[in-house]
Amino acid sequence: MKSVDSKLLLGLVVGAAVGAAVGYLAATDKREQLLEELNSVVGKVKEGFNSALAKYKEGKQEAVQATEGTVTE
Repeated sequence: MKSVDSKLLLGLVVGAAVGAAVGYLAATDKREQLLEELNSVVGKVKEGFNSALAKYKEGKQEAVQATEGTVTE
């Protein structure tokens, strides 16, 4: 679970950094090109975050099922 938590935290930090970069770079002349590139990076970060979240939920569900199986025995 710590691995998932650290990946989640890393995803949040990366997301915050990307958000700050977008805010800073939005004022430049090459705004449209930069926004397109950053949107692709943000999409990849979102996919990674959603994947980590799904794995976390799956692991949590497996733990609940294992606990329920132990309790009913």
